[in-house]
Amino acid sequence: MLRKLKIPNLSQFKSRSGLRAIIANTGWLFSDRILRMGASLIVGVWVARYLGVKQYGLFNYALAFVSLFSPIFTLGLDDVLVRHLVSKSSNKEELLGTTFWLKLLGGIASVLLAVGCMFFLGEKETLKIWLVAILAMTGIFRAADTVELWFQSQVKSKYTVIAKNAAYLLNTLIKVGLILTKAPLLAFAWVTLAEFAMNAISLIMIYQVKASSVWLWEWSFSAAKTLLKESLPLIFSGFAILIFMKIDQIMLGQMIGDSEVGIYSAAVRISEIWYFIPTTIVSSVGPSIYGAKEKSETLYYKRIRQLLRLMAFISIAISL
Repeated sequence: MLRKLKIPNLSQFKSRSGLRAIIANTGWLFSDRILRMGASLIVGVWVARYLGVKQYGLFNYALAFVSLFSPIFTLGLDDVLVRHLVSKSSNKEELLGTTFWLKLLGGIASVLLAVGCMFFLGEKETLKIWLVAILAMTGIFRAADTVELWFQSQVKSKYTVIAKNAAYLLNTLIKVGLILTKAPLLAFAWVTLAEFAMNAISLIMIYQVKASSVWLWEWSFSAAKTLLKESLPLIFSGFAILIFMKIDQIMLGQMIGDSEVGIYSAAVRISEIWYFIPTTIVSSVGPSIYGAKEKSETLYYKRIRQLLRLMAFISIAISL
């Protein structure tokens, strides 16, 4: 079976957006993840040691709980929007504006649901409720990721990488300051929220400079209906994936305690390091595949097969 698998020739992807653009875009996304991995390895371990097993476990419990509601503020729109932007770039203001407002409303709804579920489950620990509430508010600022999707559709992720990493590095320095000043756990949650707020501001600024103006974005009920209809299966898929990935930390917190969640979360972070590789490649190659569908159904499925073969080989290499 392995003998039949052929490593795909990436030059076959270049007819739409260009091989150089794909490689450069992938390189920028890889550099983004490597930078974050390096900073997380140094500062993240420092934060974990400073907070201690119990508080670090409590923080990660809140993160895992909030992540269960992320399909509500993303609404499965990311891939759908990129595909529409590739095929209907002349209608970009309507698509971007509609997606932004849908994500913003989804972010507000996710905050209400996350906090409401904490009360519904009978949670009485005030600190845990506050952590969930603060971390859930990051979903509101994630509406600005619409800008990132626009640059992704143009295979120009370097601009968003620069913008987001500036905010990330500043946030990392602030975390170091919190450790040195012996700040409480809630301060780290507020800093996490501040990072997403800075991300949003940076993305909007880079869009204003390198693309167009966000004030030109428009809301459209017909576009919203179309986008949501296509993203509905992805919303359910997102829930299934996140329940599979995060329910273990929530179960540990409910059944055993926050300390065990802290130990488990530290180990899980190591195994999740590799997740960025396939998502980065798909983000760069995706617009080329969407564009192939406009030209030929045969070419479209051919490129999907090539991408899946590449993913299979990368997965085997990582496993080994």
